[in-house]
Amino acid sequence: MRKFALISLTLIMLTAAASATTFHGDVQRTGNFTASGEIIPHLAWKTQLTGLVGASPVYYNGHIYVTNWFGWGDWQPGLYSLNATTGSVEWRNATISGASSVAVFGNLLVVGDITGMLYYVDAASGDIVKAVKLESSPLWWGIASSPLVYNGSVYVTTFSNGTLWKIDSDGNVVWRYTTGGEIGPYTSPSAFKGLVFFAGNESGNGLLVAVNESGVEQWKFPVDGKITNSPSTDGQRVYVATETKLYAVNLDGTEAWSVAFSGTMSTAAVAYGNVYIGSDGKLYCFNASDGTKKWETAVNGKIDSSPAVAGGVVYFATNTPEGTLYAVDALSGEVLWYYRLSPPSGSYYNIMSSPFIAENKLFIGADSGYVYCFETSGSFEFNVTLIPGKFEVLVNGNSYEVNRTTALGALYESENHTVNGAKVWFEVSLDDSWYSQYGFFIKTIMGLGTDQIDGNWIYWSVWNETGQISVGADRYNLNQKETVYYCYGDGSSLNSCLILLKINADVKPAGISSLELSNGNRGGNITAWVNVTSASTDWYVVVVSGVGEQGEAIAGISTFRLNAGEELRVPVLIHIPQLADQGTYSLYAGVYRFSEYPANLIHLYGPASCEVS
Repeated sequence: MRKFALISLTLIMLTAAASATTFHGDVQRTGNFTASGEIIPHLAWKTQLTGLVGASPVYYNGHIYVTNWFGWGDWQPGLYSLNATTGSVEWRNATISGASSVAVFGNLLVVGDITGMLYYVDAASGDIVKAVKLESSPLWWGIASSPLVYNGSVYVTTFSNGTLWKIDSDGNVVWRYTTGGEIGPYTSPSAFKGLVFFAGNESGNGLLVAVNESGVEQWKFPVDGKITNSPSTDGQRVYVATETKLYAVNLDGTEAWSVAFSGTMSTAAVAYGNVYIGSDGKLYCFNASDGTKKWETAVNGKIDSSPAVAGGVVYFATNTPEGTLYAVDALSGEVLWYYRLSPPSGSYYNIMSSPFIAENKLFIGADSGYVYCFETSGSFEFNVTLIPGKFEVLVNGNSYEVNRTTALGALYESENHTVNGAKVWFEVSLDDSWYSQYGFFIKTIMGLGTDQIDGNWIYWSVWNETGQISVGADRYNLNQKETVYYCYGDGSSLNSCLILLKINADVKPAGISSLELSNGNRGGNITAWVNVTSASTDWYVVVVSGVGEQGEAIAGISTFRLNAGEELRVPVLIHIPQLADQGTYSLYAGVYRFSEYPANLIHLYGPASCEVS
């Protein structure tokens, strides 16, 4: 469990209809969820639906309901029901597809479709109970708005004419309120205390509109530009963004505050007296009362995903070819971990979907065609190669040097490795209170530190194959082939770990830490600079070689002596034949003991690129 100091929580006053399961968690679209512990980047399961999964998965009663849309190759469109525990497909309705997230309405699912239809679907069988045509100009999106179930009725918007629809439990249109202009296709209504809030467009001017349950306008609030996301409310103000501003609007329709802001599809989450919202490359946290920016966190691309908040952590994803799921501390904005998809060449694994948290699991879709499920506990296994040398860590404002070939070096080498086809990075912080006697102890990994669960203290401990290590992780030197374990548990045994990091370390007697290349001309040379470190005094050989775009091979070699613990920047001269192909060359550097060359390669590093002209 992640320790979290509560601060003046915004009172979230839920209506009687809040039990309805819907996009962004509740009818107020607060993005607030419940979890007993921090979700970690441990994949419980992933299920391929094919196509693009842009909708947010929605959990209800042990099931995940989600649509996919468009795609390439063998695309299997549909509204899917998945087993939330295993990820297995329970049923698929191939008629329905799109980016609309479902709303659960008793034993029915309500969802939009790319053809402009709104469907009522039996949750148990997937059979269509009722279909209503609402969007007359569906274009690419149809109804991408996520329906709202509120006080026994369904509310949904259509984008082409900025209309809010109210529909009863039998699928009959009760009324509609039309603003007339086009609105964002993904914006969805929210509700609080008998008011329904939605995006509008009147004569080309963006609006936030509030109507009562009879469809009578209560107020219209003009905004600068088009509303790009869904209004969310904490019961005191309504928060909504355009491409130029983020607004907080009082419940009487007057402005509370606004700030310059580049809005996306990302709908604001409201929790802990803060507003969390994504933009072009950053997640922002604003004070909900006055709009003061508390922090911003840069990520690897645009955020269209709507943040989900649970247990002091904010979860969201980026809409980039290497779509990335992030977890950040809700108070500081510190990145705790990320899970970055690695698409094959020519593919794009963007994430437009928003996280949904239920039963201590996080569910999210991606353009990989998969739905992913992450959980609060589990084990990771990493294979790392460690070379002699040192790296620097900063602890409590103090700078320390750590040997790469220690248990701590193995942990830092593990924090950015590929797991299940994705790159996983996690935060590590250290405690130097007993440094002079024992070295560093682990303070947190992934934001998780010493805590108490059911009266038992849990913390990070470090183990090898024979037992718990009694010194700091930086004081334990690893053998050539050794496995080290980081256990988050009560310290009694590896079997008691809630989270286990198993790190298989291959410790090299010498290694390369960097490779720099100059460019060169035909008939001339390329100079390579290779940083080599050795654990023992010996003679060594470095070979730098590789090929160009057309398969032309070039190579160079240097021989040198290193003392134990010494690091040397070794120059290697690579001759370029007069008739060599022009273009980009990819080169690698390898180091050998002189006495074992060329039979035994110790360490290979690269590639690095250079140009031949």
